[in-house]
This record gives sequence, C-alpha cells and structure tokens, in this order.
Amino acid sequence: MKNFYLSTFAMLFIVSLTACMATATEQQSKVKSSQAQQTTPAPATKKAIVMKDNTPPPNELSKGELPIGQWYTGTLKYYNLEGGFFGFHGDNGERLLPLNLEKRFQQHGAKIKLFGYVDKNIMTIQMWGTPFKVQKVELIKAGEKSRVNPKDI
Repeated sequence: MKNFYLSTFAMLFIVSLTACMATATEQQSKVKSSQAQQTTPAPATKKAIVMKDNTPPPNELSKGELPIGQWYTGTLKYYNLEGGFFGFHGDNGERLLPLNLEKRFQQHGAKIKLFGYVDKNIMTIQMWGTPFKVQKVELIKAGEKSRVNPKDI
C-alpha cells in the first residue's frame, strides 16, 4: 500500500513538472516575439501642415476625401420640436438639416440657396433631415422673423 501511494505521488509530481515546463516554454516564446516586435524601427513622424484657413489638409480628412459642395434651392421652415430647429426643404424634395446656418438667415418660410455638403460623420438630436454643413447662403425671398427670438438676431 505504501508503494502505491509513493508511485501515485511520483506520477503526479512528474505530470505537474511537465505542465510547468510547457508553460515556461510558451512564456519564453512570447517574450522572444515581443522583443522582436520592439526592435522594429518606429515609422518617421509626420510634420504638421498648417493651412491658412484652419481646415485640415486633404490627406488628413476622414476617408481621404474632400467634401464636395453643392447648391440647393428651397424653403426654410421652423419646427418647434426637440428645442426648435430650422429645416430646409429643397425644391428637389430633399430635407436637409442646416448645421451652421447664420442667425440672420433663420427665417420661417424664407426662400434661400444653400451651398455646402452633407456631413455623414455627425449625429444630431433632431431626428429630421440629413445633417448639412452650410458654407454659403443666398437669400432669395425673406421669410418671417417673428418665429425667431429677437435676441438671437
């Protein structure tokens, strides 16, 4: 019986040593691979390009694409939803949410021409229309200013 316990203990001891040795070998291979990765030279850092109008250079824009502006003609409407906002109804049926429309053009019922681009990289609380970055505005026909807070003009 004593021999049975001794042989069982010896076998368990050998099995545990084998498992420890396999773990140590795996750790050594991981250390070697991480050292190899650390010795690769880091890529050269780019120098910042400063643009005169504070826009990012073309190669730094998301997806590497320049937003292409387009003219839209339509009517502005004020919606008293979610804090109130102005929506643009294009003559082509498109609904745009002008993001940076100047206060002086925010007139309910105004007929305007907008130049800008659709911004697909933004989310708004207004669940209406497509977010649109306004670059230029031309007022064709004035609308009602009474829907706008006079302090905002």
